[in-house]
Amino acid sequence: MRPASLLRTTTFRLALSYLGIFTVSAVALLALVSWSTTMFIEWQVQETVEAEATGLSEVYRDRDLAGLADIISQRTRQDIDSRATYMLMGSDGLVVAGNLRAWPTEVADLLGWVRFRVVPIGGIGPGVDVLAHAYELAEGYRLLVGRSLADAKRVKSAINRALGWGLALTILLGVVGGYFTSRHLLQRVEEMGRTARRIFGGDMSQRMMLSGSDDEFDSLAESFNEMMDELERLLEGIRTVSDNIAHDLRTPLNRLRSRIDLVLLGPPDCDGYRRTLEETLAEADDLLATFNAILTISHAESAARLDQMEPVDPSRLAEDVVELYEPLAEEKDIRLTCRADPGLTVRGERHLLFQAMANLVDNAVKYTPSGGVVTVSVSAAHGSAGIAVEVADSGPGIPEEARESVLERFVRLDSTRTTPGNGLGLSLVQAVARMHGAGLTLADNHPGLRVRLEFPAGL
Repeated sequence: MRPASLLRTTTFRLALSYLGIFTVSAVALLALVSWSTTMFIEWQVQETVEAEATGLSEVYRDRDLAGLADIISQRTRQDIDSRATYMLMGSDGLVVAGNLRAWPTEVADLLGWVRFRVVPIGGIGPGVDVLAHAYELAEGYRLLVGRSLADAKRVKSAINRALGWGLALTILLGVVGGYFTSRHLLQRVEEMGRTARRIFGGDMSQRMMLSGSDDEFDSLAESFNEMMDELERLLEGIRTVSDNIAHDLRTPLNRLRSRIDLVLLGPPDCDGYRRTLEETLAEADDLLATFNAILTISHAESAARLDQMEPVDPSRLAEDVVELYEPLAEEKDIRLTCRADPGLTVRGERHLLFQAMANLVDNAVKYTPSGGVVTVSVSAAHGSAGIAVEVADSGPGIPEEARESVLERFVRLDSTRTTPGNGLGLSLVQAVARMHGAGLTLADNHPGLRVRLEFPAGL
């Protein structure tokens, strides 16, 4: 990627924003360090001045003004670097001793701690800042004791230079680091974009690559891949449904057309017309039932009824389903029983749950031979706080290798082709289970099939 394009990226701008915040914080911190260092040095200068003033005051007590003047002259001669400032001035304004030409005009008649700028006799150089203490002595004499702040100024300048270079280096490293960080992140974003464009181009097998760092990009890629897996499954389901609809509905539609053609080609017969209309109506009802089942499955898979979720008593639903299918079971001489624990509640869509249970019981009664047993049970799931709904029969069952495929739409086993149905019953149950976050398990009942719906705790 060209640097100019990279500089316009959000990641680089974000890096510059953080760099700006860091720079402002660093400048404030460095200013505090510089000020603290300057104050510390000046405090040391004050301590030195006070120590010298204390020594001179002792000399003044012991040897009077003449002795004080001698000591000041001696110290002035010993101060080769002219770091110290001394001045003893008489009441007439003349300098008695010291290394200043005159009393500083900035100080005037001030006493205590003073700061001024002078050019000492010793020649320290132009414009030297001095921190001094002025004292009032007997007979109008005044004493000034100070120290040059040149060393403090040099130290402060050195610190400021070091801090300035450090800040400049920090900014440079921040810009360079932001550039390369943005480049690295942008490479991952571009890779994701290329994958998305390939998917948009029709290659649904493409997936986002994971770096293995478990960062936000990996989390985003995992979520995207999961979405693509589900989308691919749904698209495959749509293609399968389209093929199955074309295959399974073509036969009844052909029968309808052939039946009508035969009636129209034959001699007028009111009774024949009536029988044909009744058979056509039955075929149309079967087609409508198939389309209704497809729509129900679509609604369940799209979670279109999530807003209709409410507390539902699965035991009551099971009892209603059993009561509905009892006449059909009696006609086939099948014993249909219900064992339901009271006081159980799941959160779900009542109509879809009832339809799922009805489909399971309908299949069980339909495929169980005369004299068999169908049992519906609702209970708290073993070892958890969830709720399990089971429908068990004594029919032929489903081979283990076919249990996954029978959950797909329009899939029917060869042994059940002669039995009325559209192959959507278990598909609807699976869609309802997925919508409610429930697990669907098909197992042997020895003999027969045991279907278990297990709703998680806290649903």
